[in-house]
Amino acid sequence: MAQVHHVLTQRDVSVELGRWSLQGSIDWREWDGEFVVRCDASAATYLLSTLAGETLKALRDGPAHVEDIGARVFGDSAKPSPATAALIASFADVQSDTQGLLGVLKELEGLGLVRASLT
Repeated sequence: MAQVHHVLTQRDVSVELGRWSLQGSIDWREWDGEFVVRCDASAATYLLSTLAGETLKALRDGPAHVEDIGARVFGDSAKPSPATAALIASFADVQSDTQGLLGVLKELEGLGLVRASLT
C-alpha cells in the first residue's frame, strides 16, 4: 500500500498558527458599513464589505492571531455603529468558527492589504 505524506509548508503553518498584520500603509474611509481602502504600496483602491473592513480595523492595534482578531471584531463594543451591530448580530452563532474570518484574511492577503507570519 502506498503511503501518502502531507508536507506542511511554512505558509500553511503561518496561516493557521501565525499572526496577521497590516501590510504597509493603508488609508480607508467608512460609510454605512462599507469601506473604501487605498493601499499605498500598490496605489490600488478597494471597496470592502463590513466584515473585511472591520477585520482591517482590528489589525490597527497590531499583529494578532485569528482568534484575537475575531474577538476584536465580534467582541463587546461600548457602542458599535449600526452596520457593525448588524454584522455582530449576523455572526452571533458562528463567532467561535474562525474559518470564515480566515477566509476573509486570505482574501485581504491576496489584495496585498494584510500578511501572515510566524513571528
